[in-house]
Amino acid sequence: MRLASLPRWGHRLGLAAAMALALLGGAAASAQTAVKFSLNYKPDGSNAPWFLAQQRGYFKAAGLDVTLDASNGTGDVLSRLGNNSYDFGFADSSSLIEFAARNPQQAPVAVLMVYANSPLSVVALKKSGIAQPADLAGRKVAGPVSDGAYRMFPAFAKRTGLDASRVTVENVDIRVRETVLARGDVDAVMGFDSSVWFNLKTMGLKQEDVVFLRYADFGLDLYGNALMVSRRLLETRPEVVRAFVQATAQGWRDALADPAAAIDALAKRDPLVNKAIEAEKLQWLLRNQIDSPATRAGGLGAVDAARLAGQIDTVADAFGLPAKPTPASIYDGRFVPAAADRRLPR
Repeated sequence: MRLASLPRWGHRLGLAAAMALALLGGAAASAQTAVKFSLNYKPDGSNAPWFLAQQRGYFKAAGLDVTLDASNGTGDVLSRLGNNSYDFGFADSSSLIEFAARNPQQAPVAVLMVYANSPLSVVALKKSGIAQPADLAGRKVAGPVSDGAYRMFPAFAKRTGLDASRVTVENVDIRVRETVLARGDVDAVMGFDSSVWFNLKTMGLKQEDVVFLRYADFGLDLYGNALMVSRRLLETRPEVVRAFVQATAQGWRDALADPAAAIDALAKRDPLVNKAIEAEKLQWLLRNQIDSPATRAGGLGAVDAARLAGQIDTVADAFGLPAKPTPASIYDGRFVPAAADRRLPR
């Protein structure tokens, strides 16, 4: 992705956004539908596009009154959607597969695959001597139990031949995950590469001091985070789902075109965020999680059925799931905007 080209694409999208808002004007004139959205974590660069969509009125134009709330990670998001206390959420798609296998009647459904590449990782400091999965044997690894990387660690261990019984895995609050790594309480932590790295960076560490064991680099070809909807809302209010997905896609397109605007919108929600760090985090996600040959060809949210089926097989095998969910029960692509409206900048 050539970031220098983003402003020109943003100009074209600005025209498209204006047309979309005009078409949605009738919806805005009617009563607004209250919608609760669960962020993947606290407000930060990874979810700034939703704040941009809200600031630019895309939800309001679609007839939606949207509340954006922080969460404690993927497990928290899935629980919220499963018990219908929230309508939409942003969470790890592999964890959704496990959740759906165990809770088929309550499981939410992905409606827009945002991350083409999974950010799930084990992260260590170089001084630990950890350079490959086998080096984790006999070590202490920590992560929040609700995080996607924690939940998928058994799959990572199995794929890499690591004997998971030789790894001491500890649950740690996500708010102190990087702290326990930096002070040497554990040998490595599990999480999204971006989340862990930028928290370590604020502690003064340099990237050359950090080792990333990305699940994707060791044979786990997984999609990452997706926009998800509660099953109840999907079945009863498909028009609301369509409106939210389209407004979300517009927010992400705008963020791709103008990352600084997305971070400004985030800072209006939380003035205490470090804008420089969050801007760098968003750019990291654009380069590493969103940009890919598939998204360049098919646009944001492009999903390959065979790849998704393979991901389901991988997760089912790793967890010994009682039943394997079908791709159709995990992902519903009916609401994804036309490919021409999801193109990445060239």
